[in-house]
Amino acid sequence: NQVWIVNVGDLKPVEFPISFFLDYAWNPKKIEADQLQKYTEDWTAKQFGKENAVEIATIISKYSKYNARRKPELLDQNTYSLTNYHEFEKLVADYNQLKDQAEKLNQNLPAAYKDAYYELVLHPVLACANLNEMYFEAAKNKYYVTAHNATAANNAADKVKMLYEKDQQISNYYNDTLAHGKWSHMMDQTHIGYTYWQQPNANKMPSVTRLNSDSTKNTTLLPSINHQQKLNGDYADKNSYIAIDAEHFSRVKNSVNIKWTIIPDYGNTLSGVTPLPVTTPRIKLGANTPCLEYDISLKDTGTVAVTTFVGPTLDFRNQDGLYYAISIDNEQPQLVNIATKVDGQEWAAAVSNNVRKLVTKHQISKPGKHVLKYWMVDPAVVVEKLVVDFGGLKPSYLGPPESYQSK
Repeated sequence: NQVWIVNVGDLKPVEFPISFFLDYAWNPKKIEADQLQKYTEDWTAKQFGKENAVEIATIISKYSKYNARRKPELLDQNTYSLTNYHEFEKLVADYNQLKDQAEKLNQNLPAAYKDAYYELVLHPVLACANLNEMYFEAAKNKYYVTAHNATAANNAADKVKMLYEKDQQISNYYNDTLAHGKWSHMMDQTHIGYTYWQQPNANKMPSVTRLNSDSTKNTTLLPSINHQQKLNGDYADKNSYIAIDAEHFSRVKNSVNIKWTIIPDYGNTLSGVTPLPVTTPRIKLGANTPCLEYDISLKDTGTVAVTTFVGPTLDFRNQDGLYYAISIDNEQPQLVNIATKVDGQEWAAAVSNNVRKLVTKHQISKPGKHVLKYWMVDPAVVVEKLVVDFGGLKPSYLGPPESYQSK
């Protein structure tokens, strides 16, 4: 706790996270979990004045979260699910909405702020919204080729080419036009077409396939989004699974010295929940152990799988791992180790995915109301999401959206 070290490749594009790292390292107690957004707002006020600080801080927080789900160089057309939960479509729509907001704000900024705003805010939003949409169109091209829909497949292929060219235009503006060429070559690094950790020699457009429009008349399209409303009550397995954002617990059990804390915007979805302080020693499970409880309603009996989404963390104490425990009703809690070997394949996957998904199996003897319990064992374990699967869970990157609750 005396020396903090950060590995930085280029200082220029990451002024905000470096500022946060240094300020937090200087005095960790000054910035609590519920003050993270205020820190961002204060930082943007210093750069752009107070008038637009809140909105700019919101944009920074959102693109930081979106990018952390999967680093841009690790993205491809297979990252997100095209057909399950409309995952890819929703993600691209969210990013494009953020892009529109950032561009609109840019139009109203004083001229003195525009270069800095482009460097710190607008460029990463433009570049990454474009990149995600390019891979989305590449995924659509693959889907429509398989479905023999020539018109849709070729339209998607055209969009991939257009968005790939736009990516270079965005980089060229940063290098050659922004601030009269002050940052020449700053955005030269390749970022499209990675096949392993080392960068390729040049960007490479995702491969696409074109169909002869006269060879097929199939008009198969992607399924449409079905919008529903959430209700208050138990989480019900309407689709043979239940997905719960961790902060939406039904009850929370703290202890005298340990308190569950919500970390806003942490992780890939809504937020994270963790017990504090992080200096707490390992807890022996018992009736008074801190835990989070979730009321669920199951319509069947048998084996269910519970997938717990946690933030990737190494065993910084260099002992036997970092544990949490999970149980349903009054069964014996199952201990789960989230730690991986340093530099092992599991750790590489956890870093790439920005999450670990750990599965436990449980027996349900009767349908109806039950209580899912997430128990603290070690500190520094951050839970983001829990999914109870009775056989209806479909593959996806972020997991299914939160389930609708039955009254």
